[in-house]
Amino acid sequence: MGREFGGVRIYRNGFRVQPYGEPSDDWLALAYDTGRRNLLVPANNFNFFGHVVLSAVSNPLLEETSSREGLIENEAFEELRSFTRWALEWAALRVAATRKRKQRAGEKGFTSTRVRPSTVVDEILRRHDSTHNATGAEGTSRQDDLRQLAQVVRQYEADVEAKIAASIEYEEMLRILASLGLSISVFGHEVKGAESALLANLLLLEDIIGEVPDNRLQHDLRSQHADLQRSAERLFDIGGYIGALMSRTESRELRDLSVKGAIDRFTRQFENYMAKQRVIFDIDVEPEELRTTPMHASELDSVLLNFLTNAIKSMKRAKVDDRRIRIEARRHGRHIVVAFEDNGMGIPEDLQDRVFDPFFTTTMGEDDGVAGPGTGLGLKIVSDVAESYGGTANVGIPTEGYACRMEFSVLSAEGAA
Repeated sequence: MGREFGGVRIYRNGFRVQPYGEPSDDWLALAYDTGRRNLLVPANNFNFFGHVVLSAVSNPLLEETSSREGLIENEAFEELRSFTRWALEWAALRVAATRKRKQRAGEKGFTSTRVRPSTVVDEILRRHDSTHNATGAEGTSRQDDLRQLAQVVRQYEADVEAKIAASIEYEEMLRILASLGLSISVFGHEVKGAESALLANLLLLEDIIGEVPDNRLQHDLRSQHADLQRSAERLFDIGGYIGALMSRTESRELRDLSVKGAIDRFTRQFENYMAKQRVIFDIDVEPEELRTTPMHASELDSVLLNFLTNAIKSMKRAKVDDRRIRIEARRHGRHIVVAFEDNGMGIPEDLQDRVFDPFFTTTMGEDDGVAGPGTGLGLKIVSDVAESYGGTANVGIPTEGYACRMEFSVLSAEGAA
């Protein structure tokens, strides 16, 4: 709500003055200072809900521009901006001070009041040692208990710190992927725009090659033309998929999805490429009217794409000639389970519990031909999507003829209700 409705707006004579308070407007420089950590407290624009009320009678020096976009930035406006910013900053810093939090990056002599549990236990043990220095078996037993407690607490702290470090690394990578998504969106748009021109030039080139008098040269040119045609088709397949994915991502509205419709659309999108890779799809959705709990279509697509890219890498490593992928969907109680099977290498039993950990991968540097080399985040994202919609992701037991089975579950539309 803060990102959508937060910010300090301005009303003059009862009417809203744009653009103050819009998500993209930083008229109080709150985003600027928090982004550069001049302020360490939560004091961004979306942390506040409020407005400034002006009137032509009480504030005659504060006038709108002739275009009605903003106020004239005169001395009165600068005074208004300075006072509003001071008031908000004062309030936020006062809250931080009450909570014993550091308020500014340059704050000197700040000492956090937060104490590690192990420090508390060590202090109790030290006091106990000094006051019960020779108290017999009971005192010794209590000291041993305290030392054991201190060891357990320190181990727990180390585990928590390791998880926090891994979480920070994961979030940093997600931010990188999010920024890459913007570039990929532009790429998909540009590919779509260049498709017609490139196809037309390929047809023209084919006609020109047909007029080459040297048969041997013509044969070589036709071979290169065919390679170029295949590469272009592959590029258009990926570009089309990205374009369709981004168009569905534009809407933030959640809606229940037809599982069969999503799987059919996904397999059609990669049908040509899979045929070139000699991969046969087998789709088994029962009943066909299965619908998920409300979710983003792009999230289900990302799950299928992650399973597909991993399957391709596995089948390439296994060097199987008869490459097969089976996608199955069933209702299990309140959940829908989508299973993705392939006849590649499979996953060793000792690694099955780790494949959904962030940055864990057995295919670093391998290119699947669709999404490129992996980052070790694909299956972690699959797991996160499943958990956010009441489900799980796990390695299942493959059916006969297949070596690997990945299962993804979410609440069904009926289960969510």
